[in-house]
Parts: sequence; C-alpha cells; structure tokens
Amino acid sequence: MLRSTNIRNSKICAFCNYWYDPANAAIIPQNVKGGFWQYDDTIWNICQLYGTKRRSGMGCVKYIPKIT
Repeated sequence: MLRSTNIRNSKICAFCNYWYDPANAAIIPQNVKGGFWQYDDTIWNICQLYGTKRRSGMGCVKYIPKIT
C-alpha cells in the first residue's frame, strides 16, 4: 500500500541509508521540491545497522537520510 510522507519531518526506514534497497524500489517521488515522497509500506528489507528485516514503514532513532 502506498503512503505519502514529507521526508524532511519523518524518520521512516524506506528513506534511511541503513535500510538495504539499492534500487530504491520502495520509494516514488511525488513533489520533490516540497519534500513529499510515496513509499510502499509492505516491503521488507534488511537493516544494515541492526542486521534484521524491517518493514519500509517502520522508524528508528538512528535514522540517517539517503535523500537530502
């Protein structure tokens, strides 16, 4: 299911540098200048920080953005 978010105000795994998604298949630009992106919250990938599978819609306090 696609959800929208402003990446400037959120710490979602789909946009984190540690969440392994080299093709960025889980994210879709919506309004890039405004900071709005869509993400598919049903996709699971490995978090390189914790070494476990995490859903793209989850969050973390050690978030580092891969999109600036």
